[in-house]
Amino acid sequence: MSTFPRPLLLWLCIAAGLAFLTLSLLQENGLVSPLWWLELLLYALMIAGLARGGFGLTLPVPMLAFVVLSWAFGMVYELTLTVDGTGYGGVHRDTFASFVLAQGDYIPIALATLIMVRRWHLGFAGAFLISCGKSLTEGIVFMGVLTDTVLSSAWPYAPLLLAYYTLAYASFVALPLLVLAPQSVWDNGSPRPKGGLTLIAAGFVVAFAIRIAWGLVLAPVLTWASALPP
Repeated sequence: MSTFPRPLLLWLCIAAGLAFLTLSLLQENGLVSPLWWLELLLYALMIAGLARGGFGLTLPVPMLAFVVLSWAFGMVYELTLTVDGTGYGGVHRDTFASFVLAQGDYIPIALATLIMVRRWHLGFAGAFLISCGKSLTEGIVFMGVLTDTVLSSAWPYAPLLLAYYTLAYASFVALPLLVLAPQSVWDNGSPRPKGGLTLIAAGFVVAFAIRIAWGLVLAPVLTWASALPP
């Protein structure tokens, strides 16, 4: 099982992410969902799980349980987002449309994460690094917020922003492995330990492929099938 990042680095990353979130919430000019506080509950669950070494639940059909938990935590996180302040969700200004379109992202991410966790015998720490890689696709490629920050006068905040992006993704990518016993999800093969950079790279590549498929195929199909507003 991957043991990276080390516990101290893991806690430092979580602390840095929470510091960035706190600074963001203190700004009065940002759009905030009325349910922004749900995000704090996800992080509280994460911290409680880490403090006790995981809750270690063994549920029936653990692979399905992992996907359902990842999806459910993702939907909770989506409720904390808003595009223009009139609806919930970070994909579309209309709440219904946003959550329909989000399925083409969150469900494939949950399934892809399950495959990596199962084959590589990952625990929370390994999935946390996968979260970092997945978050980089948004921070660098598709939204470019991290890149813009690095190239601006606010560049000293870039490490805090990266920590927050990682923490946010970990709230639905890695958090299920604190609720479930990770071993219940693993396959019966020999452990396949992976280094930290490999896990970050794997997360990036997988999320990049999912986002390309989402933009070119999944989003248009969901928009057409559900008759979503433009």
